[in-house]
Amino acid sequence: MASKISKDGHKVIRDALRLMERRDAEARLPASKSYLKELFDWVDAKLEEEGCDHTLKHTASFLRHRSLPDKEVVAWLGEEGGYCDCEVAANAGGRFREMFSGEI
Repeated sequence: MASKISKDGHKVIRDALRLMERRDAEARLPASKSYLKELFDWVDAKLEEEGCDHTLKHTASFLRHRSLPDKEVVAWLGEEGGYCDCEVAANAGGRFREMFSGEI
């Protein structure tokens, strides 16, 4: 017979799983959270000004300006669904902000 877990027990399990997920996500980040937040803010601002030309033009510009590891960052962005600047903002940036909302 399956045991019943209290609401508090479910909350503890859920919180532990979220913490493990956040730690795993943070371990896979190709740069610090603060740099990535700056990247997403930069790309958001550039998209508002110029729109998306379906390349990583704004992302690449930021990475060159900050001397960040572009190959690693671009590969990670691709894994997160960011294949052009608008996808970087919407997909990768959205997931990043959701995952680390209380920390950035």
